This record gives sequence, structure tokens and C-alpha cells, in this order.
Amino acid sequence: MGTNVERVRELLSAHDPAAGVSAVPDRVVREVAAGRGTAAAPRSGLGRRYGLRLGMALAAVGAVGTVAVLGLPGGSGSKEPGGVIAGAPPADDVLPSVTGTDWVTYADQVVVVRPTAEREIPASEEETEAGEGYVGRAATLTVDQVLWSRTAAPAAPDTVDVDVAGWVFKDGERREFAIHDTPRLEKGHTYIVALARLDDGSWSALGSDGILPYDGAVIGNGESQGTVGRATADKSDGSSEGNAEESVESRMNGKSAKDLVDLLKATEPDPAAAPFTNLPPEQRYAKTHGDG
Repeated sequence: MGTNVERVRELLSAHDPAAGVSAVPDRVVREVAAGRGTAAAPRSGLGRRYGLRLGMALAAVGAVGTVAVLGLPGGSGSKEPGGVIAGAPPADDVLPSVTGTDWVTYADQVVVVRPTAEREIPASEEETEAGEGYVGRAATLTVDQVLWSRTAAPAAPDTVDVDVAGWVFKDGERREFAIHDTPRLEKGHTYIVALARLDDGSWSALGSDGILPYDGAVIGNGESQGTVGRATADKSDGSSEGNAEESVESRMNGKSAKDLVDLLKATEPDPAAAPFTNLPPEQRYAKTHGDG
């Protein structure tokens, strides 16, 4: 057993109210640590890059060992016993997604979506036999509204299929897995997502900060990290004159989609990316930062 796996389990056992349930199985940590896009890809045969980079998030868990078990209010029949397992967000997303500048430089479309279908991705035979592992989840997001488009960007799709956080299990007990401070994208909720079309033609959320809860037409209301909450008062006024380095999430907390559109329209892209606007976002980022 590798050091990362042992560290993850050691940290989990200290927080886990259900004895014997490990959060991240050996195979998941091994595969994502090896640089695979997702733990599910080798067995699914899909051969595509997964939109929400779940594998990268799990890699961060394996590398840093930062996990938490979140208790849930009683009476929520859709939640697994004992709470949601929350893993650390990716230390380095493929594309930056925190600030307004990140969004207008690397996103192609900012859209309102609803998860309208989902399916489980079964655990591997090895995991099933061992009685512990990871069950993936694939979601179809229906695009209800386009809020903002980058100039000359490819048209927004009608739907986007992505692999999102699923479940971890051991000895017949299963828990939801969530990336810390990031929506799981669950049916019955609405979200705003900054989308980018990648160099392989697939659509992806811009990064772990490019997804905002949007229930009731209020940014910050709804599901995040597997729990449902409401937007809280924030000292930012959400205006375009605010701190450009502040996150879109904090600037838009409690605001409307129109406020977000106004922010994006008032935000200038990174000037260093201007010569590369015709390139896919990963290549644009690499060229802008001297890596390409």
C-alpha cells in the first residue's frame, strides 16, 4: 500500500463517525496519482477527458491527504449515512477559474444549467471483490440560458455530459463524495457554469471555481459540496469597480445573473492572451504563461 493511501486512511479514520469506512480506495489514488484524467476512464473505455476533473481533485486528496466528513441534517433521504466525504480541491486546475479575468480570458460560454439525467459508473471488479472502492457518477447538464459568450467563441451546446463526484464505499456502506466548496451538480438544482471547449472538442467546466449554485435565480443559493445552503452577506459590493483579484464566487454571492453579466462585460481579458484567442483554452493558457 502506498504512502498516500495510508495517509488518506489515517486522516479519514480520525474524522469518520462510521468505523471502517475508508474514503478513497487504493486504486483511485493510484490511478489519479499516475496522471490519469479520472479513475473511471481506464475501465469505462470512454477515452474522453472528463469535464469536471474529478480525478485531479482526488489526486489532490491523495497528495495532500486533506479530507473531511461533513455531518448532514437528519431526515434527508437522498444523503448517505454518516455525511458527505469532502476532498480537497485541485491544487492546480487545468485552467484558472477564480477571478473575472480568468472567466473572460479562458471561458467560451457562461451558462445556466440543470442536471437532467445521471447514471452510476460501476466500481471495478477488483473493488467490488474487495468490498471497497469508488462508484462514479455521470451527469447530463441541460443548458437553459446563455449569459455571456466570448467573442468568436464556439456556440454553446444544448447539453453537456460530464463525470462528477460520485460515492465511496466499504463493506456495504456508501457515502457521497464531494470536492471541498464545489457543487456536486445534483438533479433538482440549478447552477451557473463557465464552460470552455477543449482542444479535443469536448466541453468542460473552466475549473473547480467555475461552478456557482443558482437556485431561485440567486447566485450562492443551492447545492454545494452535497449540502443545500443560501447565499450569505458578503462585504464585496459585486460591482465592476471591486477588487479584480477577488473571486467571482465572493463578488457575486447573493447577486443575480444580470449582476454577473455586468461584471463579465466590464472585465478585460488578460492582455497577454490577446495574440492567442484563436487557440483552444489549454493552448491559450500555455502560450500566455510561457509554457507553449
